Amino acid sequence: MNLQEKLQQLAIERQNLQIALYEISGAMKILEQQILETQAVPESNQQSDTVEQDQQSKTVPLKK
Repeated sequence: MNLQEKLQQLAIERQNLQIALYEISGAMKILEQQILETQAVPESNQQSDTVEQDQQSKTVPLKK
């Protein structure tokens, strides 16, 4: 592999890493927003949501 091919390969790898970085950054922003929304909900509502989720998880059959 000559230097020109290596340079092209590294440029492609850099582009792929940049895309991955953008995707991860976006996912982190979404999670941060969800955390902030969860913290903004009063604690009594969070407990009732947890109970509802527990009940739903018991009624949904697990897929293998």
